[in-house]
Amino acid sequence: MSDQTTKKPSALKTTLPGPPRLRPRNAVVLFLTCLLQLGSAWGQEEELTYVSPYNPVNEYLDAIDLLEADYGPYATELSDLYLGLGQTLVNRGELERARDAFHRGVLVVRVNSGPNSPEQTNHLYLLANIETTLGETKTADKILHNIYFINSECHGEDSPEMLPVLDRIYNWYQATRPLGTQLAKYSDYAKTVELSRERVRIAELAYGETHPETVASFRQLADSQFQTARFLEHQMLEIYKTMDVSANDYYEAGHRSFRKHLEVLQKSEVVTPMNYAEALADLGDWYLVFHKPAHARNLYQKGYQILTESDQPAEVIEGFMSKPRPLHFIPSAQLVLLPEDEAQELQDLNLDVSM
Repeated sequence: MSDQTTKKPSALKTTLPGPPRLRPRNAVVLFLTCLLQLGSAWGQEEELTYVSPYNPVNEYLDAIDLLEADYGPYATELSDLYLGLGQTLVNRGELERARDAFHRGVLVVRVNSGPNSPEQTNHLYLLANIETTLGETKTADKILHNIYFINSECHGEDSPEMLPVLDRIYNWYQATRPLGTQLAKYSDYAKTVELSRERVRIAELAYGETHPETVASFRQLADSQFQTARFLEHQMLEIYKTMDVSANDYYEAGHRSFRKHLEVLQKSEVVTPMNYAEALADLGDWYLVFHKPAHARNLYQKGYQILTESDQPAEVIEGFMSKPRPLHFIPSAQLVLLPEDEAQELQDLNLDVSM
């Protein structure tokens, strides 16, 4: 073999080229170039990944624009979109814009279904809520009157379909201006009495005197009259002394309503001993609150006797008669607290009955 092939690789002296040496100035330029490119890449990455915050208001506005473009400004679906938009704006505290959205929704309903269509009822209630929040109680009252008018025109003033309408208006007043609180004025008490009387009239006309709807209507009427009489009795402002109303008027009216409630229960075929005892206790509470404890004691004793002669368990009887409060059917949140002497008198009466 030749000498060339027998040489070891280590004997070969190969010089590999190294990295080029940069002058100081060139090194600075290269560093700045890399830094600028890196910053540019960061900027592009942020721009690509940025997502604007979700705004449901814009979603509703975009949907409204698309629907109007395709079907015109009074497309029937727009009423629901305006309802949703208004509720979203209310949640964000933008009441003025919400009011405008609800008004637009009402307009769409009236154009498509007529001026007295009940479909606008939900929009109108939400408008009444906004006016109440803004302190425009008279405007809210007008809206509630309009709701009644619209539904009475649609269903008829004597139709039993007006009963849930009256209930909803009554409950709205109880929720926004609860009777027995500082939020309620005399006009609010008077409205609840008026609504309750109308409920009695329609229920009695549609179902008869002994129907459960009629019985419940008399009870509600007595409740509202009780609250109104008590309000006027405790009201010390001179303005109420000059008005053509008196606590005695509502006292007599409420007394008649409670007695009527008892009468229709006696005639009813579905009355239970508990129902009748409760009605007696309600009338007893009425007498007690208006300073006639002897009458109250007599009615409590009758109610207790009816329960003891029935098949009611002893613990049910004691639970019903031993923990009294004024007018059992009024939610506790709506009760005006009794003065301490009246509350103690009520406790003493029931102790006498239970022993």
